[in-house]
Amino acid sequence: MAATQFVLDSTISNGTSNISYLLDQKHQELLRKFTPGMVESAFGPGDDRCFDQSKGYTDPEWYWQASDGNVWGIGWRWGSPRLRGKGVHRVDQVISHPDKLTAYEFIEFLKIELSRKVCPSCGFRKEPGDPVHNGFRCDCWQK
Repeated sequence: MAATQFVLDSTISNGTSNISYLLDQKHQELLRKFTPGMVESAFGPGDDRCFDQSKGYTDPEWYWQASDGNVWGIGWRWGSPRLRGKGVHRVDQVISHPDKLTAYEFIEFLKIELSRKVCPSCGFRKEPGDPVHNGFRCDCWQK
C-alpha cells in the first residue's frame, strides 16, 4: 500500500473537528511537542479565521488534503495542540473517515517535515544551501 500524500491547503478547514481521540499515547506526545511557531516556520502562515479568544482559539491552524480525500490539520485551543480533520462525504453519505493508522501517519509526516525545515532547539527555519549543523545555520547549538 502506498503512503498517503499530504498537500497543504489551509482553505479546507470548513467542517473539521477535533479528532485527537484517534491518537495513541506515543503520537499524542509527539503532537504536544509541536508549536504554532514551528509549524509556521516550516509551512508558512496558517489560517487565522478560527481566532476566537473567548473560546480559546488564539493560534492559526494548518490543513492538508490527503490523497485519500480526507482532510488533516493541526490547531490549538487554550494553547494545547489538537489533531483536526474531516472525512469525505457525498450527498449525506460518508465515503471515507479519518482512521487511526492515517492519523499516526499524519503526525509522523509533520514530525519529519518539521525536522527537515526547523531547528528542533530554537525553531530557526532551514533554507536551501544553509551551512550544516544538523542542517541549520542557527547558533543555538553553541549555547
